[in-house]
Amino acid sequence: QMCSSGHRRVNSSVFQGVCEPCDCHGHATQCDDITRQCLGCTDHTTGFHCDECIPGFYGEANKGTPKERQPCACPFNISSNNPTCHVGLRGELICDRWQPGYTGARCDKCINGYFGQPVVKGGLCQPCRGNGNLDLASRRSCDTITGSCLRCRDGYGGTNCDTCAEGFYGDAIEAKHCQRCQCHNTYDIQSRGGCVPSKCDTFRSKSFDCNKSAQYQCQTGVTGPKCDQCAPGHFNFQEGGCTPCQCAHVGNNSDGNAGKCICPPNTVWERCDKCVPNHWGHDIMAGCKACGCNQVGSLTQQCNPNTGCCLCREQCHGKKCSECRLGYRDFPQCISCNCNVAVSDIQTCDADQDVCACVDRTGQCSCKANIQGLKCDKCTLGTFGLSTRNPLGCSQCYCFGMTSNCTGPHPHLSLKPEQTKLPLVDNDNQQETTRGVTFQHPEIIANADLVTQKLTEPYYWRLPEQFQASMITAYGGKLKYAIYFEGRDETGRTSYKPQVIIKGVSNRDKVMVRHMQGLQIGQLTRHEINMTEVRTWKYEDKKAMTREDFMDVLFYVDYVLIKTSHGNMMRHSRISEISMEVVEEGRPSVEREWAHQIEKCDCPLGYSGLSCVSVGCAASRADIGSCVQCQCNGHSEACDPETSICQNCQHNTEGDRCERCAPEYYGVVRGRPGDCKPCAFTEAQLNEGLNDYHCAACPEGHVGKYCERCATGYHSDPRAPGGKCEQCKCDTYGAWPQPCDLRSGQCRCHPWATGRTCIQCMERHVCGPSGIMCTHTNITY
Repeated sequence: QMCSSGHRRVNSSVFQGVCEPCDCHGHATQCDDITRQCLGCTDHTTGFHCDECIPGFYGEANKGTPKERQPCACPFNISSNNPTCHVGLRGELICDRWQPGYTGARCDKCINGYFGQPVVKGGLCQPCRGNGNLDLASRRSCDTITGSCLRCRDGYGGTNCDTCAEGFYGDAIEAKHCQRCQCHNTYDIQSRGGCVPSKCDTFRSKSFDCNKSAQYQCQTGVTGPKCDQCAPGHFNFQEGGCTPCQCAHVGNNSDGNAGKCICPPNTVWERCDKCVPNHWGHDIMAGCKACGCNQVGSLTQQCNPNTGCCLCREQCHGKKCSECRLGYRDFPQCISCNCNVAVSDIQTCDADQDVCACVDRTGQCSCKANIQGLKCDKCTLGTFGLSTRNPLGCSQCYCFGMTSNCTGPHPHLSLKPEQTKLPLVDNDNQQETTRGVTFQHPEIIANADLVTQKLTEPYYWRLPEQFQASMITAYGGKLKYAIYFEGRDETGRTSYKPQVIIKGVSNRDKVMVRHMQGLQIGQLTRHEINMTEVRTWKYEDKKAMTREDFMDVLFYVDYVLIKTSHGNMMRHSRISEISMEVVEEGRPSVEREWAHQIEKCDCPLGYSGLSCVSVGCAASRADIGSCVQCQCNGHSEACDPETSICQNCQHNTEGDRCERCAPEYYGVVRGRPGDCKPCAFTEAQLNEGLNDYHCAACPEGHVGKYCERCATGYHSDPRAPGGKCEQCKCDTYGAWPQPCDLRSGQCRCHPWATGRTCIQCMERHVCGPSGIMCTHTNITY
């Protein structure tokens, strides 16, 4: 009699009635028998056949599955943010029934006049706080995040549009009636009260016009916002203005009522034009300032009245004498630094005052780059030769790279030529002549007419052999000479040629030159050339020399040339006073100076000399190469630098490499002092392999491989210290003809003899030419 769930009886007819399924798309279990309308739609559907989504949901309700209905995310999938929505032509979600204040395809923005953050959960769009006075015609009447008013209606203002704007008055909140002000100049504008009387005082004003700050233009001598008081320098406030004071000497500073002049601070005298004691800088308005001199550092508390500078003690400094003067430390004691200007960093010194700064508490002076020590009295590691003339204080150890440790300085000695005639050569030292060269004390003279028959200009004096070979000791000294010439012109084609040429022959030929200004005709010119690479010598291409190359040249000098030809059409040239400063051993005499730039290197094994230039090993130093240690098996430290043959073999060895034991010694040479031991009483020994030997010629009485035993007829222990085999020497009368004992040397005696050699008679026996006789029996045996 009833249709099952999800069906209806057609026309409600029971008799011969028909049940048919309800057309509810699976979202309802009942429908009206007559109208077929679905009853009780579920799954967020509605409509006659449950074929629509309820407000807040979207999807295809006629498909009959719950997942086809989704809540509208406008902008979030929560009930508070679910207006109606639908799916666009491209399948996108479009919210279509916005709540008041929202806009955007997902209701994710606030419209003009509303503010908030709808894209944040819990965020809402709320009306802006504009009290109904927002200018909604503007695109942004308020801030969409904070709600602050940005554009109010005309005549309204304030962050919440809750006041009348400037020039308007009225009630902006209740009546919302702000009207434009129309006030006379003697009235002020009040936002809510319209026009009110002005606060300006017209009694002492020049006009009735009052500015926006309620300020009139006051009469002379009157001031104040209301023109109600006397200006500085005036007194007696009354109608018509104020009376000027006679106080120009104090900047018109006076009593506004009585007109009495008022002195500025810290001034005295009738006209207030002097500072009180211990003050300075008089000003008619500000008065005088306190000197503030330091009580310890100043001699008096009174400072200069114009500059404010205090009078300091000798050791103190500064405007207020509150610091130590340069050269002193630890204020207020101000102890003298006692730093030497010559070895201190010049930037910390006053050379005119001969003082330098130092560090407080420690007194550490500021040293030059290569100097150390509290008082800058020591060279830093790897430097030497502390000198006040050295910009760095000390020179870097060179030592041809063999060590970084060296010392100095050393005394100078002037090297002078002994020859009275010097040869002339071309600038390559290829051609030589003495033609035209004469000696006239103290000068050596070159006759140009004769010289040019052999040489072409330019030509040079070549210094003798004293100035050749190793000249390392000349580093830091000076090359000195004097030149005189006569000619037609001072300038000629050779004027720009080098004045001095020095060639070295180390690992490669190096030539260094010295250019100087041209000489003057008929004038003796003395030259002193520093023998260092700094700003003095150049390569042939005029590039600056390095110290390494400069030392290489001095290591072995091939020649030193001094220019002879000068000017144009020279007649003759003279040279004199030639010398070169070099280092000598020992202490300097009174007239000699220290060579601060000559080093004494701590040379490694195999090297010697001031700069490690002498070789004591098996390698030649002609190319300034590295030494190879002598191969002498540890028995000699010296070998020939050319052949490498060992010299002075020690520890009883011999040979080119000290590789074998000397005669009378035996053993295997392995590099230890005790390799070779003395043979036992032998003059020769022959090795047998690496670890054994045998004696070749034993002394008389010795036998055995090592001469370690005594032969027959000899006795002793040759292996004992000082042991030596001695002949038995048994008496021919008292001893039997047999060898003596090999150890003790005791002979075998007849019964009547005794003693080691049987040379003594027993008691009651005598020995004689006829044999041993018994004195008691007179019986001869």
